[in-house]
Amino acid sequence: MIKYLKRKSPVFIFVTFSILFVTLLTFIVIKTWNSASTTYAEQSGKIKILIVPGHEPDAGGAEYKGVKERDLNVQLSRIIADKLASSTNLEVILARDENGWNKDLQAYVETNGAHIMDWVKDMKERMLGKVDAGEIDLINQDMKHNEATSNAVLYLYGTNKWIEKNNIDLVLHVHFNNNPKINGRPNYKGYAMYVPEKQYGNASSSRIFANYLFGEIDKIQFKSNMPQEKDTIIEDQELIATGNYNTLKIPSVVVEYAYIYEPMIVSKMRRDKFITKAASSTVAAIENYISEQF
Repeated sequence: MIKYLKRKSPVFIFVTFSILFVTLLTFIVIKTWNSASTTYAEQSGKIKILIVPGHEPDAGGAEYKGVKERDLNVQLSRIIADKLASSTNLEVILARDENGWNKDLQAYVETNGAHIMDWVKDMKERMLGKVDAGEIDLINQDMKHNEATSNAVLYLYGTNKWIEKNNIDLVLHVHFNNNPKINGRPNYKGYAMYVPEKQYGNASSSRIFANYLFGEIDKIQFKSNMPQEKDTIIEDQELIATGNYNTLKIPSVVVEYAYIYEPMIVSKMRRDKFITKAASSTVAAIENYISEQF
C-alpha cells in the first residue's frame, strides 16, 4: 500500500486524505447530533418524572383547622416518590420536600430569574401573536384561580423552564382543594384534575395522562361536586403548572385530591389513611401510563 501511494502524485494523496477526513468528520457530527437530539429516556432507558408538591415551602395554599395544604402536598408527594423509587425504568424527582426546594431547581431559578421572565414574555408574545392571527382562541375560564405571589410565579415558570433544560418526560402537580364557603361552612367535596386547554401543544398528551390518573383515583375518592369541576378533568388556559403560553411541551397534570376541609382530611388518622390510598392509586396510574404509552 505504501509503495502504491508513493507512485501517486502529491495532489492525488492530498485529495484522497481530504475526502477521508471530511467523511470521518461528517460521521462524527451526525452521530453527535443524533445523540443530542434523542430524549433522556431514549439515552438512558429511564423516564424522568417530576413530582411538584404545590405551593412554596413556607407560603401559599389552603389551610383549615391547622391543616396546611402545602404540607399535605409534600406528604403525599413523598409517598408517591418513595413507592416509585423501586421502578427500574423511572427516575423520580421531587421539586421540593420536607427540607425545602430541590437544590438544583432552586439554584437555577435564583440564578436565572431575569432570563426566565424574559422567556415567559417571549412565549406570551408568541401566543398573543397567534391569537391576533386567528390561530388560537382565548377562552374565558369558568374557574377563577387564586392569584400567586410574584415569587411563586417565578418558581412556577422557572420550574417549566427547568423541566425543558433537564429533559423531564412527565410532570405531576400535587394539590388539595379549597373554595369560598357558603354561610361559613364548607360546601364541596371530591377530587378534580386540571390539564392544558386543547389548543396547547401538550394538551392531548396531558389528557391521556389524566385519563390514567382518573381511572385509579376514581376508585378511592368521589368526583368533585363543585359545578365548575363537573367534568372532573378540566381544561385550563391560565394555569402556569400545565404550561400557559405554551411554556411546556410535555404532559402535565394538576391533581386536586380532595377539599382540605373534608372529614377524612381534618382527622389525622383518616388523613394518613387517605393519603396512603391516594399515593397507591397515583402510582398505579403512573406505572400503567408508562408501560402502555412509552
